[in-house]
Amino acid sequence: MPRNYLLVLMLAVGLATVPSARAFAGSATPDTNGGAQLLPQPKQPTNSTPAKSTPAKRSSDAGKPAAAIVRSQTAEARTKLPRMVIVVTATRMATPIGELGTVASVVGDKSIEAQQIREANDALREVPGVQVRQSGSPGSITEVSIRGSTSAQTLIMIDGVPVNDSATGSFDMSRVTTDDLDRIEVVRGSGGALYGSQAIGGVVNLITQEGSGAPKFSLLSEGGNRATQNQVMTLNGAQGKLAYSGAVSYFSTSGYRIRNDSSDNLSGALRLDYHLDENTTIRGFARYTRANVSLPDFSVFNGIANNPNAHQRNEFMLYKGEVDHDFGERIVTRLSGYFVRDELRFNEVPFLEQKQVPLGSLNSEIDHIPDETRGANLEAIYTWAEGFRTLVGFDFKDRWAHSESDLFFIAPPFTPSGCEKIGKDFRCPSIFNARRQEYAGYVEQEARLFNGHLLGTAGFRVDGNSQFGKEVSPAWSVAIPLQYGMTLRGSYSEGFRAPSFNDLYFPGFGNPHLSPEISSEYDGGVTKTFGESVEISANYFSRRVHSLIVAVPCKFNAQTCPFGSLAGNTGRVDTQGIELIPSVHPLRGLTLSGSFTYLDETHVSNSPTTRPTRVPKYSAEGLIEYTRAEVFRPNDRIVTTLAYTFVGDRDDITTSSGITSHDAYHRFDIAASYAAGIRWRWLRDESVIARVQNVLDRNYSETFGFRSPPVNFLAGVKLDF
Repeated sequence: MPRNYLLVLMLAVGLATVPSARAFAGSATPDTNGGAQLLPQPKQPTNSTPAKSTPAKRSSDAGKPAAAIVRSQTAEARTKLPRMVIVVTATRMATPIGELGTVASVVGDKSIEAQQIREANDALREVPGVQVRQSGSPGSITEVSIRGSTSAQTLIMIDGVPVNDSATGSFDMSRVTTDDLDRIEVVRGSGGALYGSQAIGGVVNLITQEGSGAPKFSLLSEGGNRATQNQVMTLNGAQGKLAYSGAVSYFSTSGYRIRNDSSDNLSGALRLDYHLDENTTIRGFARYTRANVSLPDFSVFNGIANNPNAHQRNEFMLYKGEVDHDFGERIVTRLSGYFVRDELRFNEVPFLEQKQVPLGSLNSEIDHIPDETRGANLEAIYTWAEGFRTLVGFDFKDRWAHSESDLFFIAPPFTPSGCEKIGKDFRCPSIFNARRQEYAGYVEQEARLFNGHLLGTAGFRVDGNSQFGKEVSPAWSVAIPLQYGMTLRGSYSEGFRAPSFNDLYFPGFGNPHLSPEISSEYDGGVTKTFGESVEISANYFSRRVHSLIVAVPCKFNAQTCPFGSLAGNTGRVDTQGIELIPSVHPLRGLTLSGSFTYLDETHVSNSPTTRPTRVPKYSAEGLIEYTRAEVFRPNDRIVTTLAYTFVGDRDDITTSSGITSHDAYHRFDIAASYAAGIRWRWLRDESVIARVQNVLDRNYSETFGFRSPPVNFLAGVKLDF
């Protein structure tokens, strides 16, 4: 291994990621150190909430003096007593993370708040094995993939609702803010046995906070360089049987390029939990985002360095209703229905630089792509005895997409194919509609054997699709707790990805005869804890994907092959890798944590140009977090963090459409907050916060042609009522 990668590995082991983003947690880190949300064993599971609560009861801290509360929390942090971390996404049943045979991670709200993370994709950068690629400044398209998979092979969910677009198969994470998020659960490894299509690489589930306790209200106002501002308002609490939680935020910036780099984001989220009785809970979720982003790099592949007017607008909305009901002590059921709409509008008008490139001409483009998914889910969990549970579920989705594009060329020096000639000009419209229904049933059995020395889970899912037929995805996993704080894990899983509508129907490229991609994956790992201060995990995985959908070269023809290639099932990709995840707590309030990931990926395809791109062989993440209470006053608190990101060399597609090595990059981010803890009338607390990204002002890009932001900062004030 080259010397510089050894240095990176040493730094990752010494620093490294968020403690809440560990692959395995036999004993959890206290919340005060920024770990995952820590909860007692819940009575019933749900993909959107870890436990049924009793919101009518006030917090046990209610009525206590502020100083007494802080001293109680500080004493609790000193004890470092292990508490249980509960995850839902890995098995669809609330399970302690230390009892999973699969590999899961949790990024909690405490860690997100400590680092002042605004976009959810920045929180995901700290999860081992997760790759995040943003195409430029804030608001530009952001892809998330797991363990070398593509973004279309990674299932993204919000409160248990799948949000991957039907047209592209992927989801743009740049629009999702962390306002009102309780935690992010990440399952690394195929999730096809529980979630069906698009979970080849893994599953990311963003879960909204549940309201509890006395009403709480907060205001956050921040400003930074390049006319950047961030305004956030949150509300959380409970009244009688109703618990509520919500947030509204607005972000805008002029960007970091010479021109046309501005963006803004208006987002709102709401969650309501109504506890009808001790056995029944009704939940409602709503989320809305309107995002505008300028696209200075839109024409970079045409040889134009800066596009002065390309602009994109996205409107995203999600609504979900859910009912949980317990039939006695053994049977828990949940029924949910949801609607998701993701609408994209793009506009570009002619500009002078279009004529200054070879074979260039003035042209305009208007795109409109609405994408909708309607779905329902019914689940039941039967507890046979302690440690033995059976999950049975039924899933339905109705997907629809409309893609409309209109290009207009003004007296071009060439003849565009498939276009309408209007004098010397050409108009090139393109439109298609697509719809399909997906049905699935799944079963999972959980068993605790040999007096708890073997924890096993096994199941399968049968997916039916109105286009490609039936697919069966089995999976199993085991966890073996040993003496001296050691746990062994192993799992096998299969998954698949149904072709996206663009793969099937995009004019000039789509192939309606495509089959789904099929995957199989083996995982194994070990976790060792040393008291309450040190934990180290190591994971190995090997995944093979058959019938990979790739662009297959074809002989140019204006009608049948206008792009020189068509979508086809001719590829195979083999991926194997290692993850190392240390976490150290040397002093009270100090956490050093991180991860190092090695990936080796190879493609086998009839296309000589098909090979792994944007998959770094080496990557590392790290975090130093320090928390101290009672610094200047009895009730105050200081939190500081230093985050480190390393992404190694990787093959990437150049702006001239070739493939070459993309240089590695390092990035440091720092954040600090000071909470005075002064109470006055309705004011409970006040904080001064600041965050600086890319502290060393590195000049780098995550994808060729799309320069990442230089050093940038946000600072402001937060008031809690």
